[in-house]
Amino acid sequence: MAILLIGSTGTVYAQGGTTKGKVANTPNETLKGQGVAVEGDTLTIKGAPVRLMGIDAPDVGQKCRNRYGHELDCFRIATAVLASLIKDQEVTCTIAERDRNGQQLGECRVLGVDLGAAMVARGWAFAYRSLSPAYASSEAFAQSRRLGLWAGQVEKPWQWRSRQQREQAR
Repeated sequence: MAILLIGSTGTVYAQGGTTKGKVANTPNETLKGQGVAVEGDTLTIKGAPVRLMGIDAPDVGQKCRNRYGHELDCFRIATAVLASLIKDQEVTCTIAERDRNGQQLGECRVLGVDLGAAMVARGWAFAYRSLSPAYASSEAFAQSRRLGLWAGQVEKPWQWRSRQQREQAR
């Protein structure tokens, strides 16, 4: 049996039930409401940022090339793809944990569709396999069909960030 609590901002929190968070006997928190894409792997619900767990999308300033070698702003495109998946629908996010910076990580759905899986299957985000193997098959699908980022050339976001840090350190 789950108990739903509604916070002062209208955010819905679920307590109880059979789903448990990362810490033993800690129920996951559920956020519901109008979602807004802020990055290809991050959205907000009523101003609260939620990072889609298990995926990594291009960062601000990250460029990629399409199959013809033309440079694209892959951050902007990935963000627009997530926005198109959300549209004006209600988003439900199950928060499983917080990252080392305190940012909420979770699985978010619109009309029952897992947004992380949809982004990876369309090729506009990568499965973050070091954190979760959940989207490996979605990534294989996109890669085999050369969808999204797989259609051209792109550096994986974690590699791009690492390279940026090395270059700035010089």
